[in-house]
Amino acid sequence: MHPQVERVAAKVLRFGIVPRAKARAGQVSMRVRARRGVSAPEIRGVDAASTGPVVDGAPFLTARQSSRHLDWRFAQYPLLREFSGLYGDHDGEAVLDLGCGAGDDVTGFATRSRARRIVGADISPSALQLARHRLSLHGVGPDRVELVRLPDADAALPFADASFDFVSSQGAIHDARDPLAVLRELHRVLRPGGEGSIMVPNRDSVFMHLVVAWEMQIRDGRFAEPVRCYAGGEFMALLEEAGFEARYLGGYLNQDELRAMQQSWGEAIVDERLADAHRRFLRELRYDYNHRPMMGDLHAGFGGSFRIRRPA
Repeated sequence: MHPQVERVAAKVLRFGIVPRAKARAGQVSMRVRARRGVSAPEIRGVDAASTGPVVDGAPFLTARQSSRHLDWRFAQYPLLREFSGLYGDHDGEAVLDLGCGAGDDVTGFATRSRARRIVGADISPSALQLARHRLSLHGVGPDRVELVRLPDADAALPFADASFDFVSSQGAIHDARDPLAVLRELHRVLRPGGEGSIMVPNRDSVFMHLVVAWEMQIRDGRFAEPVRCYAGGEFMALLEEAGFEARYLGGYLNQDELRAMQQSWGEAIVDERLADAHRRFLRELRYDYNHRPMMGDLHAGFGGSFRIRRPA
């Protein structure tokens, strides 16, 4: 699965999910029941000393392997490149990757943009170690890329006001204890007029309504721990409260969603065990010219994507 989607969905994929009533607007509450012999800290190498999961736990061996993996991500996840804006030009800019994990995007910004300064920040020391190794394969040193360990319990970012021209966070903010506080910090460290890209799990997605609600819960009887999801308008409200101008682009797709639409959609919509809200969502889906599912005018993938700007 795509590393950025793994950051928010790997617990779901390892354990499965039972959706319950929303805990509050914009969130989906789920119950945990791990499979025998699997404990939560084992998920993708979660550090015992932090809540930060390590994505891509095996280090890359060569720069070519690392670079091909970046291309694989875009090929496997339709609309990821378009919605995230990765990696862009950023000529002479300072870029922050918040929740950088094992270094996909810091590597991408370092090797595929002209950013003068790139900062990758994460709470997981193991992830940062992998990112450091990966950057060394490309000959990228600390003079251009800085990796910063963030304290798990503190939303404050250790950067000066208006430090960055561009900020990116792909699948990390929803895990924060206080997402609004993190967004306010991003607003503080982004210069006036600066822009950014954020991805959070999309509640109005094929993943939540079909993969989770029917394949995992009903067909396979699997369970998982909570994952905070947002409808586009609900996260937009948080962004605006934090001071950003924001635009919701929809959700980019992952391969599980595309496969499920082909294999499971027909069974799910006639299965009376599936809640009416899920069946109604699935019936209302439409397709674009590339046969990618949409809800209304927006793509219905798990990768809910937002472009942001700090007003000048």
